[in-house]
Amino acid sequence: MRPAPFAYHRATSLEHALALLAEHGEDGRPLAGGQSLVAMMNLRLARPRHLVDINDLPLEGIEQVGDVIRIGALVRHERYLRDDLVARYFPVIREGVACIGHPTIRRNGTTGGSLSHADPSAELPLLARLHDATIVAASLRGTRRIASADFFRGAYETALEPGEMLTHVEFTLPNSRPFGAFLEMSERRGDFAIAAVAVVMEEEAGTIRKIAIACSGASQIPIRAPGLEAALAGQSVTALAVAGSAIDAFTATLAPPGDIVATSDHRRRLIAALLARALASAGERTREGR
Repeated sequence: MRPAPFAYHRATSLEHALALLAEHGEDGRPLAGGQSLVAMMNLRLARPRHLVDINDLPLEGIEQVGDVIRIGALVRHERYLRDDLVARYFPVIREGVACIGHPTIRRNGTTGGSLSHADPSAELPLLARLHDATIVAASLRGTRRIASADFFRGAYETALEPGEMLTHVEFTLPNSRPFGAFLEMSERRGDFAIAAVAVVMEEEAGTIRKIAIACSGASQIPIRAPGLEAALAGQSVTALAVAGSAIDAFTATLAPPGDIVATSDHRRRLIAALLARALASAGERTREGR
């Protein structure tokens, strides 16, 4: 398959990129790793008339700024797997990123591309929701900070406006060492996930002080599980291994989409099974201190 005709622009600075995107509006799209956008263009599911290549922009850093870790839009997925800050403060992100596609996709795919593409089955949007990340977007109008809860609006739909591009994502540092787990199920390793779940928690003297739980496959966007989180917060970490009734109460509220890969009921049962395993794993890791 071949893409529809388009014009290629190589941005030399952030200001240049924003000017090009402003000039071309809804017909312009930023291009970085191209792992999702180019594939959709080849299938003619996306037909931008102007591509703005942003690979020369200084958006490749992972740095601590105050109480957050700021990750640039051009940070490739594989960078997460060898970054000390991510390993120390966000082990679940590292675990989830390791599940992304294949080595070529992890080598070329970017943070900004994955979040902006908003694939319902993608790992980074789920991890952003898990950690209540803040999306930073820029345009000629200025900089805008968007909570991840407001950023994802539907399958392949975000709060980004024409002329605007994602420049960074920020993750707030935990108050203490976090523990957690990431699990997903797909037909084959590297395929799009049928469903995925992620858990991250902080504990104190064997008690769950703070816990976040998120899943994909339950909706067109990654979602949190506030009722399940509330049921487990303040409990002993041993409660994570016997959270069956709380998991059932949460999954009973879900209406996952059904398709040729999995029915709605299959996805609901799969999410329940993955949650049980992820919570048990998080509890075990907490007790073992790893």
